[in-house]
Amino acid sequence: MRYYMLLSPSHRALCGEPSALLNTTRHCLRRDTYATSILWGKETLAASNFAVMTRYSDNTGELVAVKKLQPNKQSTLEDFKKEVKTLSVLHCDYIVKYRGVCYSTGRLSMSLVMEYLPNGSLIGYMESNQHVTPRRMLLLLLRSGMEYLQSLRYVHRDLAARNILVASESLVKIADFGLTKVIPCDKEYYRVTQPGESPIFWYAPESINESRFSHKSDVWSFGVVLHELFCYCDTNSNPKRLCMQEIGHNVQSPSISMQLANILKNNWRLPAPPNCPPKVYNLMMQCWVYNFEGAACFSDLGNQIETIMQDERETLRADKKLWHIAV
Repeated sequence: MRYYMLLSPSHRALCGEPSALLNTTRHCLRRDTYATSILWGKETLAASNFAVMTRYSDNTGELVAVKKLQPNKQSTLEDFKKEVKTLSVLHCDYIVKYRGVCYSTGRLSMSLVMEYLPNGSLIGYMESNQHVTPRRMLLLLLRSGMEYLQSLRYVHRDLAARNILVASESLVKIADFGLTKVIPCDKEYYRVTQPGESPIFWYAPESINESRFSHKSDVWSFGVVLHELFCYCDTNSNPKRLCMQEIGHNVQSPSISMQLANILKNNWRLPAPPNCPPKVYNLMMQCWVYNFEGAACFSDLGNQIETIMQDERETLRADKKLWHIAV
């Protein structure tokens, strides 16, 4: 199994070189949600310069995923605490489940404990399950998860295939809330003021140009996930790769953001994936409206996905009927 959350072009919240997580005594907080004090059987799932994602068994035998910052990245501890707090209040079947938090001796470091999903990220799963994955059904589930976040005024800011975990063939869950923000009650958007690396190839124009994030900017990212899904998460069709082909590989940072904003303003969009149904690509284009005020909302997208699925079921029934008549 493979976790591909590290494929983010610029990802602050995940993962780093594994540290000896088992070599310290742990005190588990929030016993109402995760009653254990022992983690054992370490297996690293993914790692980067910022944190490490590791699989453990707890003292009940349940497998859990544990995320911990690298020791030299403690400057991001406050952001990590915000991520923990966010996940702890989310209760939705389509969002990865929070299990608790653990501290090392002296509480010098903290770990986030989550449910473990053995199929890994959507990227790795799609590589070996292209022909059995009910893509439209998964989109409906993702839309439901995003609509739930919207109801709580959260904007995810990092919705991408690498951050979608697969529970089963018919169930996926949204993960990684390291960039998530809460939209103030008196506004319809959140403006990021602190500099930091961002997955700009999944971002809406207003997010690139103005650091403005809203439910509509999450809709744009949802459209990019649509594209990833109908490309079967093929690395040759990765959004970053396709955007850079259009911009030019000789362009260097920080000019990339400016060039990306320009091509989007000039109505360039990710091309239709091979064999993508026109109705599905039209759905993507509705997510990628340049003027965000005219973009679709998650409830509209859900209705359209259901309509597409219903039309395909009716077409399939009609084809079967014709086949039986011919026979």
